[in-house]
Amino acid sequence: MFLSHNAPNFDEDYDEVFKGRRLRGFVRSVLEQAAALSDKNPKWANRILKQWANDVETSRNERLEHERTRERHVHLLFSQSAAGSMKVGLSGAGLRLESIVLSFNDQFSIGPLWRLETSEGQENRHSWLAERMMHYEFFHYANWEQRIEQMMVTLSEIPDDKSITIWCGSNADEQVGLRFALYLLRNRATPIRVINVTDTLEREPDDYLYNESPFPLSMGVVHSKEIERFIKRSEDELYVVCMEDRRQYEREWLELSEQDSVLRLWDNDRIVHVPEDYLDQALLDMISQIQLADNLEFVNTGKIIGQALTQWSQPRSDTFLEYRIQQLIAYGKLDFQGMPGMMNRYAVKIKE
Repeated sequence: MFLSHNAPNFDEDYDEVFKGRRLRGFVRSVLEQAAALSDKNPKWANRILKQWANDVETSRNERLEHERTRERHVHLLFSQSAAGSMKVGLSGAGLRLESIVLSFNDQFSIGPLWRLETSEGQENRHSWLAERMMHYEFFHYANWEQRIEQMMVTLSEIPDDKSITIWCGSNADEQVGLRFALYLLRNRATPIRVINVTDTLEREPDDYLYNESPFPLSMGVVHSKEIERFIKRSEDELYVVCMEDRRQYEREWLELSEQDSVLRLWDNDRIVHVPEDYLDQALLDMISQIQLADNLEFVNTGKIIGQALTQWSQPRSDTFLEYRIQQLIAYGKLDFQGMPGMMNRYAVKIKE
C-alpha cells in the first residue's frame, strides 16, 4: 500500500507530497520499481511504464504547443553576440518569453556569395573560408543551428502568425545578410519589419557609448540596455518593409549571388565589391605608423588588428585581417617572429 489510511483522498495526498517536494522522489521510486519488476510482474510493470511514457509525451506536446502559441515574435540578427544582447534587451522589456531570437553566424562581407542559396554555393563558400580563416572549421561545426543551411530551413518554417523583425546596421555584413534573409523569406505574405539601428537609434551625448559613435554602425556594438529602451519606446512604430521594397531587396540579392567577389564594403548606402587585397596597403601603413610611434621593430599582430577594428568602420573581421597579414608575409612584404596562427603570439615588421 502506498497510502497508510483506508479512505485515501488522493487530491489531499498529492498536495501534501507536492508541497513537501517529495513528489519527484516518489515518481522516480515507482518507475525504478516498475523497471526492476518488469520480468517478475510484467503486466503491472509495463502498464506503469507505458502510462508514464504516454504522460511524458503528452506533457512534452502540451509544452511545445504552449511555447508555439506564446512565442509571437521572431527577431533575426546576423551575429551571435548581437543575438545575446537582443535576448537580454527583450528580457528587460518584458518580452523575452514571447520572442524567438534567431541569428546567422556568418560574416557576409567576406567570402564568396556565389549561389549561396544552393548547396553548391554553400560548399564553395565553406571551402574558401576554411582554407583561409583561422579556426573557421571549429566555429562552423560548433554552431550548427546558425549555419546557413540550417537557418534556411528555420526561416522557411516560421508560421505566418508570428511577426518577423530583422535587425541590422549600416555595414556590409548586415546589409548583405538583410538581402539574403529577405530573399529566403520571399514567399512570406505577412509583413516583415526591418530596423536599421544606424538610422533609428540615436545615442544621447551623456551616454558613455556616444564617444564611440553617436549612431551605432552595427548591431554588434548595440548594448542590451539600448535595445530595451528602443523596444519600449518604439515597439508599435517599427518600420514594415513594403512589398515593392522587398522585391527590390530580393533582386539585389540575386545580383550579389552572381558576383565572384570575396570582399565587400558599405559605401554611400550601397554594397561595393572590392579586390581581396583592398586593405593590404592600409595594413602596411598602420604597421609603419605603430613602429614609428612606439619605437618598435616588430609589432604584435593582435595590436595591429585591434587598432584596425577600432579605427576602421569596416570590415569588422579579425580573422580576415589576420589572413591578409599572413598573405603579406607570404608575399615578402612583412617579416615575422613568433608563432603565426596565434594572433597574440607573433609580431611583424615591414620588410626592408
